[in-house]
Amino acid sequence: MKTITATDRKKIYNILAEAYLDLVEKGLIGKFERKVISKKVLDNVGNAHTFEEVSTFIRSLLKFYPVFHNAQVQVDSEIGKLHEEDVMGRLQQFIRASK
Repeated sequence: MKTITATDRKKIYNILAEAYLDLVEKGLIGKFERKVISKKVLDNVGNAHTFEEVSTFIRSLLKFYPVFHNAQVQVDSEIGKLHEEDVMGRLQQFIRASK
């Protein structure tokens, strides 16, 4: 599993910020809840080491806030890309080794 880089983390924060702002703009959460969600996002994404950890956290948010669905799709897409890159890398190593 690939460790999240600072660039990855920034991308994740931006994805989650879009969903968060959607909640705020639609008036779906109050002031207290905003603070709770903000802290959860900062703590969980800040402490995550892999995209899988972030994905698990977003799934927990989805239970209460369906607006995070798009964020889940985007993070899962990143996970898919990483797995694809890993498989391609292994395949290339196998091909090189068998020559």
